[in-house]
Amino acid sequence: MEEFETHEEMVYALIIDDLEQTISAADKKILEEWRSAAEVNEKTYQDFVEVQNSIDKIYNKNGFDTQLSWESLDAKIADTIEVPLELKSKGNYKLWYQVAAAVLVLCSAGYYFLTDRTYVTVSTAGTNSVSQLTLPDGTELSLNSGTTVRYDKENFNKERKLILEKGEVFVHVVLHNSKQFSVDLGDVQAEDIGTSFNVSKTEKHASVIVEEGKVAMKQNGSATQVLLTPGMVGRYEPQTKQLVAGSNSDLNYKAWMDKKFTFREMPLDEVALQLQKVYKTPLIIRGEALKLRKLNARLHYQTLDSVLEVISASLQCKAIKEQNTYVLSVN
Repeated sequence: MEEFETHEEMVYALIIDDLEQTISAADKKILEEWRSAAEVNEKTYQDFVEVQNSIDKIYNKNGFDTQLSWESLDAKIADTIEVPLELKSKGNYKLWYQVAAAVLVLCSAGYYFLTDRTYVTVSTAGTNSVSQLTLPDGTELSLNSGTTVRYDKENFNKERKLILEKGEVFVHVVLHNSKQFSVDLGDVQAEDIGTSFNVSKTEKHASVIVEEGKVAMKQNGSATQVLLTPGMVGRYEPQTKQLVAGSNSDLNYKAWMDKKFTFREMPLDEVALQLQKVYKTPLIIRGEALKLRKLNARLHYQTLDSVLEVISASLQCKAIKEQNTYVLSVN
């Protein structure tokens, strides 16, 4: 049995055969002995079961033709992921393809998810891509890079609660007859009474900016709350335990999602900070006088190159790329 445990691929092959219901009686007995030998072994088996169930739900929900999907992905997966010889020899590695396909699909979507028996955790990569996610009740999320959210997959439609562990999310809530949608931010929560809002969380603060409808931002364990209407921002600081509300002065709070910027008499050094945050690319300004030049512009470009072309023409400066950094300087 100890020798058998050193061959992970063989174990995986038996698990796949078991889930495909093609395992022989002898192999079934070996697999059961392996599962009962250690708690970690049983967890590995259940992880495979969870993946199989998750993939089945994805394909059933979206109405894909499973067979055609596998055939179209075969070539791509074969070039990307090495299939163990033990699986090839059995001629029965459909689940392996399912796992591989799931990895490819989720990576191309810009995020990965982990599931356990209760929660689904979704994390986005630290790039400038924006990921889209639809919750079980139909609520639509846009996730900024470096964001982690999770929710109770079994009770979501009853509780309608999203937990934002870190990062930034734009939420478009769908109307629902059950409990109001809320975002848990740790010490505070944002309870939706409308349709769409932006919410972010860092170690230093949590904030909510309302685009449409109303949001009640409540401090847990106390009666303190603020009611936010369109154009307002609510901010909570964990260190001081202060929850305040006011008018939102950040015209570009959604630029990370839609790449739409409005600059009104804004110094170039402040413009650069906003561009760096959205495009995730370093931007250096050479010359103190250039940093103070003010920009008036409305920009909507998917690439930083296009943005800098407009800025260069407007402020009569030049932009060059040095390795992975853009540099603005006087002509």
